[in-house]
Order: sequence, then C-alpha cells, then structure tokens
Amino acid sequence: MLAKNDLMTLAQARIDDAVVLCNAGKYSSAYYLAGYAIELAIKACISDLFQTGVIPDKGLVNATYVHDIEKLVNTAGLKPVLQQKLRDDPEFAAYWGIASQWNEQSRYSVTDPVTATHLIVSINDPEHGVLQWLKQHW
Repeated sequence: MLAKNDLMTLAQARIDDAVVLCNAGKYSSAYYLAGYAIELAIKACISDLFQTGVIPDKGLVNATYVHDIEKLVNTAGLKPVLQQKLRDDPEFAAYWGIASQWNEQSRYSVTDPVTATHLIVSINDPEHGVLQWLKQHW
C-alpha cells in the first residue's frame, strides 16, 4: 500500500535519481527511472479517487496497476485538462509527446544520451515540464 504522499515523494525522487544517473553516463537507467516519475505522479492523482472505508471498484484498482501513461491519465480523469493544456502550451505539448512515449518495456532497451536527456528535460522543466503540470493536479 502506498499513500499519496509516498507517491509524490517517490515521483520527485525518481526524476532526481534519473538526473544523477544521466550525469553519470547511465542513460538507459536514467530513461527508465525518469518515466517512472511520471507514472508515480499520475498514480498520486489517482489516489484521490479512493475513499477511506469503502471497498474500491475492482475496475479502478486494476486500471491503477498498469504502466501505461495514457491509460493512467484516463483513469485519473485528467484527459480533458490534458487536452486543454496541449492546446494552450506548445512547449508542454512537445514535452508531453516525448514523455508519453515512455513505457515499462524500456527497461530492456539501450538508450542513447540524447533520448535520455530529452525525456528528463520534458519531465523536469520547471515551467513547461510534465511533472510540474502533474503536481498542479495531485
């Protein structure tokens, strides 16, 4: 069981770890962990859908335990605000295009420095980054 605060802390820790790994030349690991920062941040948003003292809908539980960014956005109910943000902020839209390509299978991939750096920047940019946007919704 993970509390919302734990998910939020882990999301920030994963992107911080990804930066350290990227700076150390560990690009594949940096890419993989950076993507998990987004997954954890979205799951922090989803955590608000669960009520204390209520047995949750099995569909919601199952939809939460996936590693697909787009599916998690839908589960969190963020799709409409995401669509608006994509229209309003071209820089964010470009970053989202990069970040949303991440998937759990990247753990089996060799990632080059440019790809890893682009993902980290798209997530970690303080003004238009994906993590910054998700923090506004958790």
